[in-house]
Amino acid sequence: MSVTSLGVGSGLDLETLVENMISVQRDTKVSAYEDKISDYESEVSAYGAIKSALEKFETSVETLADSDLFTGRTATLTQPTSGDIISVEADSDASNGSYNISVSQLAQGSRSVSAAGLFSTSDDVVSSVGGDLTFTAGDETFTISVAAGTTLSELREQINDDENNFGVSANLVDDGSGNVYLTLNSDVTGDGNDLVVTNTDESLDSVSSVATGAGTAGLSIAADDAAQDAVIDVDGIEIRSDTNTFEGAVSGLTIKTLAVSETDANGDPEAATATVDYDTETVQETLEGFVSAYNSLLSVFDTYTDSDAILNGSSLVRGLEGTLNSDLMTIFDDAGSLSTIFDLGIEMADDGTLSLDSTAFADAMEESYDDVVSLFSGDTGLASIMEDMLSNYTGSSGLLKDMVDTSQASADKTEESLENFEYRMELYEEQLRARFTTLDTLLANLSSNGDYLLTQLSSLSSS
Repeated sequence: MSVTSLGVGSGLDLETLVENMISVQRDTKVSAYEDKISDYESEVSAYGAIKSALEKFETSVETLADSDLFTGRTATLTQPTSGDIISVEADSDASNGSYNISVSQLAQGSRSVSAAGLFSTSDDVVSSVGGDLTFTAGDETFTISVAAGTTLSELREQINDDENNFGVSANLVDDGSGNVYLTLNSDVTGDGNDLVVTNTDESLDSVSSVATGAGTAGLSIAADDAAQDAVIDVDGIEIRSDTNTFEGAVSGLTIKTLAVSETDANGDPEAATATVDYDTETVQETLEGFVSAYNSLLSVFDTYTDSDAILNGSSLVRGLEGTLNSDLMTIFDDAGSLSTIFDLGIEMADDGTLSLDSTAFADAMEESYDDVVSLFSGDTGLASIMEDMLSNYTGSSGLLKDMVDTSQASADKTEESLENFEYRMELYEEQLRARFTTLDTLLANLSSNGDYLLTQLSSLSSS
C-alpha cells in the first residue's frame, strides 16, 4: 500500500507533527537572525543619517573658514525724493565710506531719420539697381545686399532680420500727410559712436547717411539723437562712460545710471548717497546657518542615542559630540577683544543647542570686525580647528564611512547565515517527511493485515 499524504495510511495527524517539529527547530533561530539583520540595518541607517548631518554642518564650517566671507562689502543707497537715479554694487576692493552721486546724462545710442518727401508709402522702391548697405557704429558693423526693386517695407524687414545685425532697429513712420520716414535706432552708446550707413551705389543714397553720388544722403541724425556718454558726478568729480555702467570709476564699485537727476530748489542736481560698509548681513546669515546646522546635528545625535535607540551607548557618537563641544569652548589669544565665540553673541542653552543674539553680534561686528575674522578664519581660527576634526569622520575614508561599511558587512554576513540555515531546514524537513511517510505506509500495511486476519478468524469461527 502506498501513502500520498501524511497520516492518510495510519489515520494519525502526522502533518501537524512534522510542522511542529520543524517549527521547534526553525522559528526561534530565524527570528534571532532577522533581529540581528534588522539591528545591523538600523545601524547602517543611523550612521548614514549622522554622516549626512555632519557633512551639512561641515559645509557651514567651510563657509565660515573662507576669508572672502569677511572681505565682502555692501552698498546701501539713499535715493533722492524724486526717484531712483542709480544702482550700486560693491566688491571686496571697495573702501568703507559714503559717496554722493548725481547723474547729468544717460548714455544713449544714435537715431537716424530719413528726410521728408523721399518716400510716400512703405511700398516705394528704394533702388531700381540694388547694391550693398553697410551699417557701422563704433567698432560694430554689418552689411546687407539690397536687390533691385526692394521696397521700403522689405528693406526694413531685411535690416531687422539680418543675423549679423549688432543692434540696429529699423522702423517706418507715417505722418499721415503723405510722408513715410525710415528710422534707424542703434543701441551702440557713447560719444562718437553715431550710426553711419554707407552704400555701393548712389541709387541707395536715400537710405544712407553718406552719399555715394553728387546728391545729399537721405538719413541724418538730429543733435538730440546723437550717441552720447553717460555722465555722473561723484563727490564733485565728473566721470564719463560710453555705457550706463561705470566699472572701476570708483574703486570696488559698479555704478549703473537709471535716470537723470532732477534739480533741487537751489538749481543743483539731486544726488543719491551710497554708503559702503562691511557685508555684516551675509556674515550673520552664514553664522546663523552654522548655528542651525549644529543644532540639527545634535538633534540627530539625540534621535539615535536615546535610551531605546540603536546607537545608545555608542562611544563614537559620544566622542564626536564631546569633541565638538570642546572645540566650541576654545579660547583664542589672537582675536583681540574676542576670546571665544560666545563674545560674538552666540549662546548655549542647557541642552547644548546654540542660538545667536543678533544685537550682541551687531555690536561685535561694529566694534571688533577684524577680531571676528581672526576668530573664525585663518590657520588658528575655529573653522580651521573644526575642519581638521570633522575630516576624520566624514569623507570616503572617514570613521563614519567605516562604521557604515562594518554594519553593512555584518548585515550581509548574517543574511547569508540565515539563507544557509533555511537551506539546512529544508533538508531536515525532507528527511522528516521521508521517515514519516515510511512510518505511515508501515502502519497502513499493518492495519490492512490486521483487518484481513480478523476476517479470516471470523470465517473460521462461523464454520
